[in-house]
Amino acid sequence: MRFSVPRSLSPSPVRRQHRRSQSTFGLLDSEESESSDSDGPDSDDSFCYASESEVPQPQITPRAKIKTTAEQRRVEDTVAAIRLRTRHHDPYEEWEKQTRKDAFRIARKKQTTIQLQIHDERDQARTQETRRLVELHARQMAEVQAQLNSLKLQQQKEEDKLRQGWQERDRLLWQRIDSVIQLEEDKVRARLEAERKLREQEERKRQEEEMQKRQLVEKRRKEEEDKRKAVEDEERRRLEDKKRTEEEERQRVQDEKDRADRLTSEGEHRKAAGLTTAQEDWASARQIRTVLKTNTMMPIKSNKANKSAWGEQRRKINPKIGQLTNDPRAIREITDFIHDKIIMPQQRHPPMLYTGLLSSLGKIILLQAETEVTAEKKAAVPLAQVAFTLLDRLETFPDIFFAKLVQRCGGWPIPCAVPKTDFDGRPWADEEERAKMMGYRRSVEQQGAREPIVEYMTRVAGDMRLYFHILRIPPQARPMHPMFQFPRCWTWFARIMGDYALLETPVAAQLIYTALDVLGSHALEVWGQQWVKMLELVYQGATVGFAEGRFIGGPTGVGTSARSRVRTEVERIMAGAR
Repeated sequence: MRFSVPRSLSPSPVRRQHRRSQSTFGLLDSEESESSDSDGPDSDDSFCYASESEVPQPQITPRAKIKTTAEQRRVEDTVAAIRLRTRHHDPYEEWEKQTRKDAFRIARKKQTTIQLQIHDERDQARTQETRRLVELHARQMAEVQAQLNSLKLQQQKEEDKLRQGWQERDRLLWQRIDSVIQLEEDKVRARLEAERKLREQEERKRQEEEMQKRQLVEKRRKEEEDKRKAVEDEERRRLEDKKRTEEEERQRVQDEKDRADRLTSEGEHRKAAGLTTAQEDWASARQIRTVLKTNTMMPIKSNKANKSAWGEQRRKINPKIGQLTNDPRAIREITDFIHDKIIMPQQRHPPMLYTGLLSSLGKIILLQAETEVTAEKKAAVPLAQVAFTLLDRLETFPDIFFAKLVQRCGGWPIPCAVPKTDFDGRPWADEEERAKMMGYRRSVEQQGAREPIVEYMTRVAGDMRLYFHILRIPPQARPMHPMFQFPRCWTWFARIMGDYALLETPVAAQLIYTALDVLGSHALEVWGQQWVKMLELVYQGATVGFAEGRFIGGPTGVGTSARSRVRTEVERIMAGAR
């Protein structure tokens, strides 16, 4: 929208004729606007002066006088239009003006942001370029330094090579000089050495002749003295050996006679009391083992059906015994399973198969003791509980189990020395057969040779620890087999302490320690002062000796260590009794 103010009255008749006579309140129409625009400074007939001096001075024209009322009214309308125009407020113009300001402010802000971003990018690019130049400079410096070091190292190597060459040349030179000097010295030394050796040879020859004469005389005298001493020593040794042999033979004969007389005199009382001797116990166990092998195991293994049935049931026992733990419920379940499902099922086994299964059961229990108890002493407790219950509930199992124990341990469960003949009077075929009866096994590590004494002691101690734990368990409803009653502990100690030949072996010392470890404190509670006397006898044999120079366990290192354990165990038992 454009507004214009009417021009003042022009004296030109040409311009006046274009004026509209009617009042428009100072507002021109479009034609007048266009004509007025054409008269503006941008029109074609506009001009400019060349200098300010050419600008004409404005002429002061007198104020026109209003002649008519129409003119007066027209002037008033014009003034009112001007006043209205100056006081008019157009929102659109205000909005357009504010929009221009906002656009200008946003443009300036955007321009400032863009300029800051451009400056930052330039600074960053300048920094990166500076860093790149620094890195390039450092890399070039490193390369130059490396090249310098390489050249320096090469120069050093060349200098070292030259120095070594000079040193080698000097060394060879001095070596040639020294060799010439050494050659001359060797010639002089060889001449002097030859003269010295010649003198020494002559002197040595003279001394050797004198020494041979003295040695010949001394040899003759020494031979005569040695012959005389040898004759005297041989005579004395022969007399001592004869005297000792006669004494030992006389003592042995006397001991055997006394033992035989004592056994004879006590035979009736012993039979009346139901007691047996050690040899009788060994013969009984050996006989049971022989009968079990010939009358039971050999027929079972020779018959395919019996062997199959026996093997099937035997294989059920192994995992149960191997799974045994020190848990009363587990012990009861395993014992009931072996008794009710394997040995005594609802459909009873034939007598031969029943006996064979009892033999296998005893062997499995003892093998478990040899492997588990030797590694951990506490493993003997649950195994002894199972064995005790089965010994109490299974008929003929005590005799078979004790026979298997004697087979695995020799005469130590009784205890007694294995005699020179079998229970039927047959002598042993050789020493190996007798060693087998004593419980020795073949060692796999030594390619079938007899197992070492330490291995034998450990295995037998595992079986005997199981046996001693069985003796300690009190009977339930009825008395146990005589071989598994607690009084066997006293019998065992009385027999082994009365046999000096057994006491001098390392196995005896180890088994005495095992028995004291399991039964020592319990026996003290049962027998009191009588057991203290037995402990005093054991302690004397381990410290002072039961004879002159004879101790429990013998003089070997294995026996000495076992004897030390016996002494410590007796001291522990007596300390607990106070």
